[in-house]
Amino acid sequence: MMMENDQITINGHKYDFKPGETILEVARRNGVYIPTLCFLKGATPTGACRICIVEGKNVPGFISSCSTPAASNLEIYTETRRIRSARRTILELMLISGNHNCSVRDVLPQEWTDFQEMVEEYDHAEDLCAAYGRCQLQALAYRYMVTERTLDSLEVQYPLDSEDPLIGRDYSRCILCGRCVYACNEIQVNRAISHGYRGINAKIVFRGDRKIPESDCVYCGECIQVCPVGSLFEKKSRFNARMWEVKNVRTTCHYCGVGCQLELHVREKDGKVVKVRGIDEAEPNHDGRLCFRGRFAFDFLHSQERLTTPLIRRNGSFIEASWDEALNLIATRISDIKYKHGPYHLGCAVSAKYTNEDLFQARKFFNTIVTTENVFHFEPSAYPGIAYEELEKASTIVVVGADITRENPVAGSYVKQAVLHGIKLIVVDTRNTEIAKFASVHLKDLSGIKSAIEGHNIIVIHNPLVDITPLKKMSYINMKIYSLGRENNTIGAHFMGITPVDEHFDISDMKFLYSIGGHFKKREAVEFLVVQDIFPSEWTKIADVVLPAAVWVEYDGTYISSDIRVNRVRKAVEPPGQAKPTWQIFKELANRMGYAWKSKTSREIWENEIALQDPNLKSITYDMLEEDGIKISKGYLISFKGIKALPEGVERPDYHEILCSHCTDMENVFKKLF
Repeated sequence: MMMENDQITINGHKYDFKPGETILEVARRNGVYIPTLCFLKGATPTGACRICIVEGKNVPGFISSCSTPAASNLEIYTETRRIRSARRTILELMLISGNHNCSVRDVLPQEWTDFQEMVEEYDHAEDLCAAYGRCQLQALAYRYMVTERTLDSLEVQYPLDSEDPLIGRDYSRCILCGRCVYACNEIQVNRAISHGYRGINAKIVFRGDRKIPESDCVYCGECIQVCPVGSLFEKKSRFNARMWEVKNVRTTCHYCGVGCQLELHVREKDGKVVKVRGIDEAEPNHDGRLCFRGRFAFDFLHSQERLTTPLIRRNGSFIEASWDEALNLIATRISDIKYKHGPYHLGCAVSAKYTNEDLFQARKFFNTIVTTENVFHFEPSAYPGIAYEELEKASTIVVVGADITRENPVAGSYVKQAVLHGIKLIVVDTRNTEIAKFASVHLKDLSGIKSAIEGHNIIVIHNPLVDITPLKKMSYINMKIYSLGRENNTIGAHFMGITPVDEHFDISDMKFLYSIGGHFKKREAVEFLVVQDIFPSEWTKIADVVLPAAVWVEYDGTYISSDIRVNRVRKAVEPPGQAKPTWQIFKELANRMGYAWKSKTSREIWENEIALQDPNLKSITYDMLEEDGIKISKGYLISFKGIKALPEGVERPDYHEILCSHCTDMENVFKKLF
């Protein structure tokens, strides 16, 4: 509670503060500028860089604003002449520590040429700085007009490390601020990075100064996200595009069910995604958290192996066809098979990676035109609605059968943070998972769970394939049960009226199947099989018609994540060749069967159809989803059957592995982590 006298004076103005708030936090909350380099929101402040220094009336010396608590007797000044002079000196000391050329230096042209040549040789590139335009040190050098070089530059102690396939380390630009260390240990809690050595030999190290592939690094990329100077960088994007050469498009990650918000950097000259960055203040991935898939596994989009044109099987071989030919053939075969066998023998298997608009159109087509209820997916799901902020308030967290740090890494980071802050973690799993290393109790099964649980605020995160009946019977405990989707839109599929396949499903009953994303290892009695996908696969090989699908960043749409949050997906690039969005494919297919569907865009499908049919989604428009989406918080809880065993002849494709295998240098990283 804020007391009446809890006020600090900053630059002559009084501001309220809460107990425990630092001077920097109060200043920023009230729009007062104080520069920082080492400060990282959510991590322990250290005051290491000293850039955030301020002066206090009747206080000797300077005060580190990021680590000093606000006090009612403090009168603070943030931009005096002494402070500006001190900040210039601090910045100059940083600038001589390596290959920094971002001050407005008063040097002779020949000296500049020598410096430039030296940097080019170190970087193995003609471009002078990978972080140019996005470097916080550069911005401060300009702001405080660091124009003179009164000290000699220090020799760089360590060579550029570019051996890792994804992450490069440029020691010549590291200012030892420690942000990467705090991000790794306190935000993502991966414990892979630390400070190493002392004095002039000091540097940031991975697990006792090992190479990154040999360390505990899980490639979340948080260290790159927080690096203020470009010392840590994505190898895929280094010198690949400057900030003024790209457009930034906000969207939602298409991998797991967490629903991380990210920013795509699209190079305007060729329309290619060259970099992905997490959005710092977004829900649910605070601090710009992403996992290795969300941050690095994006260039499958531009793979030469993408399906780009419809294919029709003729005389045992595929030939390229127009959309008219392919859709007319599908429409004809649907009509013939429905007339011959009846609608029950036609069905559609969908992937829970597609947008709500895609899934809605698929269900609508088969329910209203084919007149069958056989529209299903193969993803287990139960108990969504997780609130990550609740983890810090729990007395005990129980993770049952869920390898959360690998399947939903950002969600796993919140669990690890809770443990870091004193919350008890119990892991119930026969495997020695990574999250088990953080547990105070690791059980192989649920026997003995009752005696291990402490307190009366229990949060259970479980794998829906695992029976948690013993936990459910402990009804006297204030317990909340959640699960997290392996795929990004399993909850969306449920809202669109599509649930997991019935356990009695028999592929031999199906005479026509439309598969979005594979699933069927063999055709059995299927007379006609359509496979819609983005890459050729073992599933496309057995199809009669193969349709090329647009993906994720190639059209607009929505997902619903595991916390039951509706999020936007935005078009950033053009689909390759003739690939089309799924919702559009079904609209055109419906037209060939005599149905003129009115909605012409994904926005219209959502606002004029989907949102009007579900009271939980009513009145939600695309415009309302521009930032962090909308979380449905009306106590809405889904609990429906999970898949205990896949039906005969069916498999659940690991899309994450498939997509990573089509990304540059990602396949080996995926194998290391899985």
